[in-house]
Amino acid sequence: MLAYSIAGMLTTRELIVMAAWYLFEQPALRERFQGGGRDVQFGILDEILRLEPIVAVLARRVVEDIDTPACGHIPAGTLVAIDIRATNLDEAAAGACPHRIDPDRAGGAAAGSGFMSFGDGSHRCPGAQLSLHEARLFLEKLLAVPASSWSRRRGSTGSGRSAAMSCATP
Repeated sequence: MLAYSIAGMLTTRELIVMAAWYLFEQPALRERFQGGGRDVQFGILDEILRLEPIVAVLARRVVEDIDTPACGHIPAGTLVAIDIRATNLDEAAAGACPHRIDPDRAGGAAAGSGFMSFGDGSHRCPGAQLSLHEARLFLEKLLAVPASSWSRRRGSTGSGRSAAMSCATP
């Protein structure tokens, strides 16, 4: 159980960082996130996660012989690498312009599809919904802080490292 908790904490943090980067770099996307309701916000997070899966490649062992168009025959017991990023960018699965963020792409699918970013079937992440809700709430609160209240502190943090960004209260 501890392993799930740690894995969930780390991957949720990475999702928040990646989503914040997209939202800070793309003002129109940030405005849509802030102005949209939950469905729009989840749609944006799903798209960011589709484009930037936290775990981009998964290793799985084939449990029975299979024949695939791309790789031919794969015998049982073979360890294969599944490229989640490539799967999520497949136009046949994602639709037109798979490299573009389209919050409406899911077409009303429940929050948390993320395409293959959370895995699938018995390997689907059990904390997918929690991760998306945590990320959405954190980003919603972060983006509500007026930009003018962010300032850079100079000096040392006491650990020998330079101080990071801080939020000043009005």
